[in-house]
Amino acid sequence: MRNQRSPIQFCRHALAVAVAMTTVVQSASANNEGEAERAHLLDQVTVTATRSEKQLKDVVGSVSVTTRETMDKELVRNVRDAMRYEPGVEVGTDNRSGIKGVNIRGMDANRVKIMVDGVDQSQHFDPGFGYISSQRNFIDVDTLKAIEVVKGPASSLYGSDAIGGTVAYMTKDPVDYLDVEGDDSHVELKGGYTSADEGFAETITAANRSGDLETMFVYTRRDNKETENYDGANIRGKNRTRPDPMDSGLDSVLTKVQYQLNDNHRMGTTLEYLNSKSDSDLLTEDASGQNPGNPVTAKDSSKRTRVGIFHEWQVDSPLVDDLRWTLDWQKTEQNQITNMPAYTASSNGSHYNARLKDYDYSESSLTLNSQFNKALNFGGFNHSLVYGFNVSETETKNSNLSVDLDNGVATTDSYIPKVTARNYGIYLQDEIQLSDRLMLTPGIRYDKYSYRPKGNATFNDQDVRDINDGKFTFRLGTIYDLTDNLSVYAQFSQGFKAPGFYEMYFSKDGGSYMQEANPNLRPEESDSWEIGLRGEGRLGSYEITAFYNSYDDFIESTTHYNDPTYPYGVTTYQNIGHATIKGLELRGQLWLDEAINAPVGTSLRFAAAYAEGEDEDSKKPLNSIAPLKGVIGLGYDDISETWGGELAFTMVQGKSRSDIDNSENSAELVDTSGYGLVDMSGYYHVSEQLTVRAGLYNLTDKKYTRWEDVRGMTTNRTEFQRYSQPGRNFGVSVNYVF
Repeated sequence: MRNQRSPIQFCRHALAVAVAMTTVVQSASANNEGEAERAHLLDQVTVTATRSEKQLKDVVGSVSVTTRETMDKELVRNVRDAMRYEPGVEVGTDNRSGIKGVNIRGMDANRVKIMVDGVDQSQHFDPGFGYISSQRNFIDVDTLKAIEVVKGPASSLYGSDAIGGTVAYMTKDPVDYLDVEGDDSHVELKGGYTSADEGFAETITAANRSGDLETMFVYTRRDNKETENYDGANIRGKNRTRPDPMDSGLDSVLTKVQYQLNDNHRMGTTLEYLNSKSDSDLLTEDASGQNPGNPVTAKDSSKRTRVGIFHEWQVDSPLVDDLRWTLDWQKTEQNQITNMPAYTASSNGSHYNARLKDYDYSESSLTLNSQFNKALNFGGFNHSLVYGFNVSETETKNSNLSVDLDNGVATTDSYIPKVTARNYGIYLQDEIQLSDRLMLTPGIRYDKYSYRPKGNATFNDQDVRDINDGKFTFRLGTIYDLTDNLSVYAQFSQGFKAPGFYEMYFSKDGGSYMQEANPNLRPEESDSWEIGLRGEGRLGSYEITAFYNSYDDFIESTTHYNDPTYPYGVTTYQNIGHATIKGLELRGQLWLDEAINAPVGTSLRFAAAYAEGEDEDSKKPLNSIAPLKGVIGLGYDDISETWGGELAFTMVQGKSRSDIDNSENSAELVDTSGYGLVDMSGYYHVSEQLTVRAGLYNLTDKKYTRWEDVRGMTTNRTEFQRYSQPGRNFGVSVNYVF
């Protein structure tokens, strides 16, 4: 049994480590008189963390911000690339579906809220059948101006699904390309290539302001093949270690029209459209290896359409200074077609007819978000109030068509009934300035959710029932400025996650196995404690964070084998026990020209994250915890701002068997070895209009596998070797501004 500490003991220990480190880097918080203007890490602005614009140094809690500039410099092509150097945040991938989701401090899938401009994205679902999954990757990074990740529970501001954290994608606005005032136009072309997936990407951006009218149009086209791994044997069947062949394409459109009606009113509309398609040869699915030249094939497509309007109003009334409301309609559609040829099993000689599986999934939602802001002095203290409400209705549909291609028999069923979900939330947060150095931030929210399932050909109305429930969540945070350059913060926050559609209603009788629905699930709940220390000064800036999260009523899939009718088990989702996750995170930057008299423009950035988690009932480790990870980046930006680059070192600890819970599996689970990576990137402004960027990744051609990609796989399967990452690879992009 591991030695367990209470949250208070753990946070005290972490604070002691932080204070010890502060003595080492205290010079970074020295008097900064005469310091040149620099872009400090803690000066980055976040909106998601507090629902208002604040610099990171003024936020209670740990937040990471990936800006458009960073995405361009690092040649980011997807969400995983964007989180490449962010310890504590992992993005998993699947050979067929691509990016699966985001893992924040050991919480992933639907326990992490994902939003685009404040609109919730569709739910994740993957029962492990191979031909059915619903992922959450419906964004193209070239439409984004920033990605903000709030680490830890954020339910007091954003409600359900934010139990593990929040990922907020923020799309570009016309003002991002135009002068602050006056008529202006901007046209930009961008092209790029990445060798790891033989990917080509082309983007055109156009923005204009004419009087009080602003418009913007962004279009991206992507074409690529499967992402290569470290060169392995090209073997068919289960022993195949190369990625399955794939051809995919994507079209992404973002348009915005915004109009300043007068000094007090501004309105606008947004249209987003994303359509991705892929064709794959699933050679790995040919377990018998008896169909050379006739593999299992897949044809997948994903679409997301959003139409939204917003209104900003400078009210200046006793109750409201300003308000903003948005109304968004969104539809997400996924289709997966799997064509399986006939084959005879070599183990027992059984013959299987050729089959086709056609799976459809869609979510349609209508969301109203509102936010009101008010600054006032009450009780002798300054208050900054943020309050508002959210209302949404989501309709979920799914169907699965199975066709026996040898005899023409077709069947259609559903894995869940049609479900209409309604969610209502109301929240209030108050930032209270108790003194020049002390700020206190309490917040509270109430959420009510209801599910209305409707019977269909698979589910009778009497087999499903309505669900109604609600939950209060609370948050209390504080920041205290020890000096002008050194501050400490602490917060307690609660989170909750309502049971998902599939967890409550998913049902399937597979003949030899059964998946049972469970509409009696309770919401998951969490309590989180977090403390941190921040410093900045002449030499740079840093932040050290310790957290302790406690979770109750975890919803997990469990299987029992005591029903002889189903020898492969009866599986259902259940609320199980109690879990804790705790850890330490560190990040910062150091100006080496100030510290060691290096050339002007030389800097060092660093980040590290460590976490451990445990099921408190079984005393087993949580497999969702990522290994210890650290990143060091040595960068240089020429004083002329003409060219620059960075050498980045990533170090990841192995995932040992002692840190893996193997109790639910008959075979031993895969572990992963530690590894170190070296990446190099650079840019050159050929002229004011033309910029060239390039990157060389995995410079030392290291063979490695990421834990997030293979966790849950067993050692009696050899195809997990397909999940090794690319060897040495490169990327290049060119931007031209007219």
